[in-house]
Order: sequence, then C-alpha cells, then structure tokens
Amino acid sequence: MLRQLLWIPGTLMVLAVMVDLIVTCLQSGEGRLGRAVHRPLYAALTGAARLTGRRALLSWTAPLLILGTLTAWTLLCWLGWTLIFWSQPGSLLGSESGTPATFAGTLYFVGYTISTLGLGEITAPLPFWRVLTAVASINGFFLLTFAITFVVPIAQARGDRRRLALHLHRAGPGAQALILNAHTDHDRSLLSLTSDLHTMLNDVDAAHLNSPYLHRFHDHDPQDALDLHLPALGEALLILQGSMTGPVPHGLGRTLASIDSMTRTFERTHGPSPVPVPPPPDLTRLRDAGLILKPDADLHAHLHAHADLRRRLHAMAHAGQWRWDEVAELPPTPDAA
Repeated sequence: MLRQLLWIPGTLMVLAVMVDLIVTCLQSGEGRLGRAVHRPLYAALTGAARLTGRRALLSWTAPLLILGTLTAWTLLCWLGWTLIFWSQPGSLLGSESGTPATFAGTLYFVGYTISTLGLGEITAPLPFWRVLTAVASINGFFLLTFAITFVVPIAQARGDRRRLALHLHRAGPGAQALILNAHTDHDRSLLSLTSDLHTMLNDVDAAHLNSPYLHRFHDHDPQDALDLHLPALGEALLILQGSMTGPVPHGLGRTLASIDSMTRTFERTHGPSPVPVPPPPDLTRLRDAGLILKPDADLHAHLHAHADLRRRLHAMAHAGQWRWDEVAELPPTPDAA
C-alpha cells in the first residue's frame, strides 16, 4: 500500500526541480532548492578557508556551487521519476523476460529516459506509462536545456566581474589609491572613477540582480577579486562626495547608486553581517598630493550618514576574506620604514 503512494513524493520532487529551474533561469533570482544547496556548500568552503588560512580555497566556490546545483537538480528529478514508476508494480517490464522491473531496473530505466538515450531494454506495457515515459523524456530535455541556460550566463557574468575588477586593480588598488592615481595619472582625472565606469557597473549590477548567487563566487588573485575592488571604489566615491571643496565629478551619484544596489543584492544573498562600520579614513597623503579637501569633521559627518552602505561594503570585503586596510588605505610608499 505504501509503495503505491510513492508517486506523491516523486511528483513533488519533479515539480520542485521544475519550479527551481524556472525561478533560477527565467525569473531573475535564486530558487529555494538552489539556495538550500548553495548555503551549506558555501559555508563549508568558506569555513575551511578561514580555518586553514588558505584563501585560495575560495576560488573553488564557483565550480562547487555550480556542480552542486546541477547534481541536485539531476538527482531529484531522477529519483522523483523513479518513485513515480516504482509506485505501480508492473508499470515497467523487461523487454525480453517480460518480468516486472526491480527498483534498480526502474532507476536504470529512468536514467536513460531523462537522458533521452532511449535504450529500450525495459519498456512500459500500458499506454498510461508509455505517455509518462514520454513526459519523463521531455522533462529530461528541459533539464538539460535549463542547465545550459544556468551555466552560460554565469560564465559571461564572471567575465564581466573580472574585467571590472582588473580595471579597478590597475587604477588603484585601494580607495585612496584610486583617487590619487585618477587625479595625477589619468587624462580625465576623477571622471575616470564615475562616468567612465558607469556602463560597466550597470552591466555587472544587472547580472547580480538576475543571478544573486554570483555574490557567493570568489576569486583567488587580488586583480580578479570584485569583492575587494568594488568596496574600494565605493569608499573612494564616498570620500570624494564628502570631502571635495568644488563640484563632485559628473556621474558620481549614478555610479554610487549602482554600487549601493550591488551591496543590497549582496546582503539579501548573504544575510545581515555582524561586521562593524569601518573607521573613517586618514586623508593626509591625499592632501599632501595637492588635493584640496574639506575638514575631516565634514567628511566624518558625511560618512556617518552613509554608515549602512559602508557597513555593506565592509561585509562584502569580509566575505571575500579581505582586510579593510587592503580596501581603503594607500599602499606604503617604497621608502617607508
């Protein structure tokens, strides 16, 4: 009797996978099933990186989470259809022996059906089960199609992330280095931190809105690490907005809005972080370089008004296991003691 009810959990498994595929690939988000797979795998890998002190382990977040998602979708779909066919004795027969298929035989039949191989070693004798076999095969085709739809945009988005990170790495690295190098070594001066980056930031922001799980992907090399360089850019723009005596660079508000949007998507993906608001920066070296800035008290008041954004920037860097001084400070001068 219990066996005949197994079609219920089997059907729920198949539907859960299909809903998760649609939400993840078509409705710009992260399905509950995918989230349930990502969170423990991500927590385990980041925890191992912290315990061992090997930040290089974080570079495996992308392949681990992608493989985990695809495996979960495939196994649940496979098991779900197996339970559906297994729930009715005699729904499947050996093509030569004519005897009812065992559970292992049913599992094998479903495997080659959803993979669209169609080997024919086990067959469905009744029309109803033949129709379900066709449905399972179509389901397998959709599973493969959606898997490709899931992986390809991730590869494209990771390329955009690395391009933006590399651009900021070469322009900095670090918040104050971004400002100083733009001021002294760029033909568009501080505009290189705003209008020149606006389109690139919009593309990366849109990718993270569509696929928020991208915030769980990390890169090992500093030059590729968006979770290092985006907080640095955000801190640099806040410094400019709160300390410049003249008009701020054109497009600063729009660029900062894109950064704010990405940090909010990050927080929705990771949840609230316990990291504190970082301390105000020391702008002595910027002043020494010739930048005319407002008194520190004005900057501190401005940064206090944007404390939530700065906390999210700190949380993003912390998730990538970067220190705040790597984000915000100028690197030491070559002749520093």
